[in-house]
Amino acid sequence: MQQIPVRVFGALRALRALRADGGSVTMEFVTVLPAVLVIVAAVLGGFQLIVQQMRVADGASSAARLLGRGDDSGAAETVTKLLGDDAVLESKVDGRFVCATVTVSATAGPFALAAIPVTSTTCALGGGQ
Repeated sequence: MQQIPVRVFGALRALRALRADGGSVTMEFVTVLPAVLVIVAAVLGGFQLIVQQMRVADGASSAARLLGRGDDSGAAETVTKLLGDDAVLESKVDGRFVCATVTVSATAGPFALAAIPVTSTTCALGGGQ
C-alpha cells in the first residue's frame, strides 16, 4: 500500500474550499448589475435632459428676438417648430426689454416619466432695436 504525502491532503482541502465558494461570484454579479444599469440610465437621461434644456434655451432666444421685433405669431410658430406642440410660450414686457419664457415637459429618458418641466427665459431689446 502506498502512502499519500500530507501535502496532497492540504491541496485537496484548498480545492474543496474553493469549490465551496463557487456561485458566490455569480450572486455578486447579479446583485451589482441592476445598480450599475440604473446609474448608467440616470447618467444618459441627464445628458438627454441637458440637450433638451439647450434646445429650449435656443427656442426662447429666437422667440424673444421675434417678440422684440413685434412678430408675435412668428415667435409662437418658431417655438412650435423647434420644440413641438406641447411647448408653452409666455411673454412679458419689462421696460425696454421683451422677455420670452418657454416651458416644455421632458421628453426623453427616465425624466419623461416624471414629467419634469424644462424652462428657459430670455430677454431681447424691444421696439425693433
